[in-house]
Amino acid sequence: MSAPVLGIDLGTRNALSAVAQAGKGVVLIPSRWGGFRTPSVSAWTSGGWLAGEDAARSEIKNPSTTWWDIKRKLGTTWRGRCGRGHCTPEDVLAPLMILLREDAEACLGEFVSSCVLTVPASFSFTERAAAGRVARSAGFSAVRVINEPTAAALAFGASGKFLVLDYGAGTVDVSVVESEGEVWQVLESTGIPASGGRDFDVALARRLSSRMGATDLDENSPLFRTLLAEAEELKIMLSSCTACEWTPPAGVCSAPIRVARPELEELIRPSIEKVNTAVLRLWRKHRPDRLLLVGGGSRIPLLRQMLEERVARPDHLNLCPDETVVTGAALYGAMPDKGRLLLDVLSQDLGILAADGTPAPLLERGAYLPARAERRFLSVGDGPFTITVFQGSGSRRRVIASLKVQEARKDEEIALSFTVDSDGLLKIDIIRSDGRITSIEPLELGEEPRSASSEIPAEIRDLERRFALMSVSLSPAQQERGAAVLRMARTLGTGEYYQAGIEALERMLSEMERVVG
Repeated sequence: MSAPVLGIDLGTRNALSAVAQAGKGVVLIPSRWGGFRTPSVSAWTSGGWLAGEDAARSEIKNPSTTWWDIKRKLGTTWRGRCGRGHCTPEDVLAPLMILLREDAEACLGEFVSSCVLTVPASFSFTERAAAGRVARSAGFSAVRVINEPTAAALAFGASGKFLVLDYGAGTVDVSVVESEGEVWQVLESTGIPASGGRDFDVALARRLSSRMGATDLDENSPLFRTLLAEAEELKIMLSSCTACEWTPPAGVCSAPIRVARPELEELIRPSIEKVNTAVLRLWRKHRPDRLLLVGGGSRIPLLRQMLEERVARPDHLNLCPDETVVTGAALYGAMPDKGRLLLDVLSQDLGILAADGTPAPLLERGAYLPARAERRFLSVGDGPFTITVFQGSGSRRRVIASLKVQEARKDEEIALSFTVDSDGLLKIDIIRSDGRITSIEPLELGEEPRSASSEIPAEIRDLERRFALMSVSLSPAQQERGAAVLRMARTLGTGEYYQAGIEALERMLSEMERVVG
């Protein structure tokens, strides 16, 4: 009998886990509190870490050290205050993952050391790597990572081509999947940012606070946390009724407030429109046979109405929308190595930025995984230089790593190799002319993913282009000095210091251009 592989859907609001057992199918793992949904929350208290229901119940007492939406901060340099120290997103998520593993071991009566962890299709390489590290730190020695809509497609089980819309609390993903026999092929995946159910809760909570006359509430205040929980319940209720009476917290407003579905739809319509546009684009491009909706947000009447009017009528599933992803993860974990074949794709472009800031993709969106690409180039001078790696395209392009190559020689041939495995995890190899190989994970560099273009002021981009054009005529020391000054300029912010810095850089570059040219 093989060891169990735990399928985990680590949602923004709730986490679920399940295993596939011979003769029983997929079995959901109950939590220690009796339900199948564990709140995705961790809290730091004077007694240490709490997770799940215990953490949720301590929120009123410890609002500033209780975190719900930490999944959205994976792969960033976010830090939270824990007693006298600080904690990373991985530190916060680890107690929750340990809780899921312990509950599974208590239910199954045996040790669990392997898991299939689902993540949004829109997750960057740094976010995916961080999620895998959290699972390993929680005691899982073997970790597979697959996209949430891909897992949902596996749970559906039918043959054909279908579009999966996974509408979760924190993320919204769309994938087109085609299956035939034992082969599952992802044709395209995309994510829609800032459109999840949690964003709807925040918008409705702000509307409720405004109607109560409390317009300047801090989002970390106990009252706003209470309103946020009430808003989530109202949103769920308004999916099955057209209006309801809401009683504000004691001491704030004595009269009940009537909340109608059109008021909620007014708040969420722009986000629903954005999701509908993304679905329609993939539907017209791939012409799938069926439209599948999963995730708690798929119950929103406005979403289903707009999709039925503009795209297609959603298929009826025999699975609970909240449990579809974890069911697919459990089935994937139970697949034999020589069983079904799952072919996933790269959801975003991957490449490097040229010296003048021009993006040069090495692997394009839609490439089948695993994938590998290599780029060779010559160093322009002696000394160190930096390679900037990006992911995404257009306004959603983000820098995920800055790789410093040490002790380069002029005209030395250097190879940069990108390898993305079947789990969507990235490995970067820098291969030198003498055979030395340096392997790097982007997050090891400790940089927060940021925009590669839209967040850099136009004045600085112009100065960087001018510097890049004349850098080949500069000595290595001058190149490093100029690059260091330009990096510093990005931290100047705005106001008088920013303007003074730009003017100083302008004078410096003008003098260098005069000497060079």
